[in-house]
Amino acid sequence: MTSTALAIAASPAFLASCTAVVCSPGPDSMLVLRLVSRAGRRPPVLAAAAGMLIAGAGYAVAAVTGSMAVVMLRPELFLAWQAAGALVLAVTGARALWEALRPDTAAPGASAAGAPQTDRLPRHLLLGFLCTAGNPKVGLFLTVFLPQFLPAERPSASALSLLATVYLAIGALWLLVLTEVGVRIVTRGSSSQAAFPPLAARIGNAVAGLVLLGLALTLLIR
Repeated sequence: MTSTALAIAASPAFLASCTAVVCSPGPDSMLVLRLVSRAGRRPPVLAAAAGMLIAGAGYAVAAVTGSMAVVMLRPELFLAWQAAGALVLAVTGARALWEALRPDTAAPGASAAGAPQTDRLPRHLLLGFLCTAGNPKVGLFLTVFLPQFLPAERPSASALSLLATVYLAIGALWLLVLTEVGVRIVTRGSSSQAAFPPLAARIGNAVAGLVLLGLALTLLIR
C-alpha cells in the first residue's frame, strides 16, 4: 500500500465525496428511519444497519476484484438483480403503508405478544442485507467511483481496498448517527418507553412507505 493511496484516502476531496454519497437519501437511510419509527429501539435498527454494511462490503470486494464486470456484461442478470431488489423495497414500503393505515398500529418500541425483543434481530439483519444487496447499482457505482481518485495507471487492489474501507467506515458512521438521532427523537430521552405520538409514528410510516415504493419504482425504470 503506497503513501499516495494513504494520502488520497485522507484527502478532503475523497472524504467529502464519500460523505456526500453516503448521506444522500436512499433505500438504506429510508429503511433505517422506517425501523426507528416502528421499533423506537436501537438493537433492531443496528441489526439492519449491520446487514447493510455486510452487503456493502460484498459490493466493495466485487468492485476491487473486478467481479462487477460480469454484471456489466450480462444485462439480463443486472435486470433480474434489480427486479429482486425492487421487490424487497416494494414489500417493505407496502408494509410501512399498511401499518400507517391500520387504526390499531402499536406504539413504537412495543413488542408483539410479549415476545422477546431479540427474536427479530436476525430478521432485521436479513432485511438490511437484502435492502443493500438488492441494488446492484451500488457495486457498479463503487467500480467507477473509487478508481477515479487514484493515478491514471491501473489502480492496485491494495489502494482500492483502502479507499473502499474508508467509504464503508463513513457509511457505518452515518448509519450510527442516523440511528442515534432517530431513536432519541422517537423516545425523547426515555430509556424504557417510546414517547413518539402514535399519529406522528403513523405519518412517519406513511412517508417512509411512499418513499420506499418510489425508490422501488426508480430502481426498475432507471
